[in-house]
Amino acid sequence: MMIAAGYSFAFLIGMAFARWLHSHGDWHEGVAWEGAFLRDINGTLPRWMDSALLVVSWLGTNIVLLPLTIIAVLWLSLRRKRYQEAVYLAVVQIGSNSLNPALKFLYERSRPEIIPRRGWYNWAAYPSGHAIASIAVLLTVAIVLHRVKGWRWPTYVIVPVLIVSLFSRVYLGVHWPTDVIGGVLIGVVWLLFTFFAFREDRGPFATAAS
Repeated sequence: MMIAAGYSFAFLIGMAFARWLHSHGDWHEGVAWEGAFLRDINGTLPRWMDSALLVVSWLGTNIVLLPLTIIAVLWLSLRRKRYQEAVYLAVVQIGSNSLNPALKFLYERSRPEIIPRRGWYNWAAYPSGHAIASIAVLLTVAIVLHRVKGWRWPTYVIVPVLIVSLFSRVYLGVHWPTDVIGGVLIGVVWLLFTFFAFREDRGPFATAAS
């Protein structure tokens, strides 16, 4: 029930934010400040940082996250016998991977054409799938590693990398800033609902794991 509610609420948050954007600016040309922001940040970083952003931006793609999730789920279930955490991570990945195309299909927002687009991108702009997946999946990985191994360091690594990755989507010209903001909102809602749905003291595997 919690998972279904979380998925529905995340979808509705995405719709509500899109509705707000429709009423406060040109849907395909961005709200008033976005074009100026894209122009202002274009090419402002040193070459080495520019190259680093191209690499970091791949962390939010399914090319990276899907294999990472499959490996982690197999490790959790086969090696660690942590079935609840395995299902938890799989559910978060599946939800993130379906929320993004569903909303893109619904709204089909054009990508910005203000600065040259670089790096990986595909289909519609809203919402940023990188933002949804980075927030929900990467932070869930950190949560699971803390539960299973007691590690805190993944959080300290993932959070700054996540922030840089989100910024890279705008800096590389493939998203409007509001695409990323919308993706963050959707990702946070999905992250929170799944976190509470798979708390260590609840769920079908909680008793068996204790």
